[in-house]
Amino acid sequence: MVITVMEEQHGRKKAGKTIVRQSMSVLLMIAAGLFIAERASGQDDGAKLFETRCYSCHNIGGGDKQGPDLKGVTERQSREWIEEFVKSPAAMRSKDPVAAELFKRFAPTIMPDQSLTPSELDSIISLIKNLSSKNETFVPAGAKLSRAIVPADIVAGKELFAGQIHLANGAPSCNSCHSVNGIGALGGGTLGPDLTAVNIKYRDPELISILQAPNFPTMNTIFANHKLTDEEVVQLFAYLQNAKQVNPTANVVPTQAAATTDPGFLILGFGTATLVLVGLNVFWRKRSHGVRKEMVRRSKI
Repeated sequence: MVITVMEEQHGRKKAGKTIVRQSMSVLLMIAAGLFIAERASGQDDGAKLFETRCYSCHNIGGGDKQGPDLKGVTERQSREWIEEFVKSPAAMRSKDPVAAELFKRFAPTIMPDQSLTPSELDSIISLIKNLSSKNETFVPAGAKLSRAIVPADIVAGKELFAGQIHLANGAPSCNSCHSVNGIGALGGGTLGPDLTAVNIKYRDPELISILQAPNFPTMNTIFANHKLTDEEVVQLFAYLQNAKQVNPTANVVPTQAAATTDPGFLILGFGTATLVLVGLNVFWRKRSHGVRKEMVRRSKI
């Protein structure tokens, strides 16, 4: 009888230990799952931020663009250095030789100040560290067209670019600031670079990403509340892709190099002014001829 009781107690203790071990295992699995989920969420946040705030000018593992490839930057520079540079690149240039060399190397492009919160910067730095350690390249999740391109998209894209069709959300037409070979007799604007070779300058995912969420200072301000629709992105991308094929020898224009004035506009302006002056002279001569004739006639009386 005593032996039976002892066996029962031993069995209960053993069962209790088993339950505790199982409970601990479950808790550890839950904790691990939460940690992985939180880390994945942080990576997702970093990827979204990088795509919308950085990808227009930077790659991670894909080579230099308007700015340097950021692969391995967290190994070369401290977090404090990165944070200070991101907040005010121009201020860093005046006191840091590495920053000064970057400005020289990527001139005439100038990186604007970035208003990232500490948590946003942490997310981006974590993304760079993670991809660099795995030797992986950043590919934006949103850099895909909503549908396949058809030939009619090229014509529609040209009309959107030239302003013959208004952009759905009220943004100004592309040729207000940019030009493409063959866009018209007068070309387009010169505030931004010529985009004839933009599809050579950027790979397809990069150009799509820029059309979806441009992060260049001027474009970011204009398109923040006037984003292109999915259809407009498809059509403009098709037009710019075709421009590359039609003009295979077109030169790639740096982002900041378009502030110069097209000589064609100067010639046209000079010619127009000359014609106006000649026309005014002819008109004025005819206007005064009758007065002079009457004065001569009266002087002979």
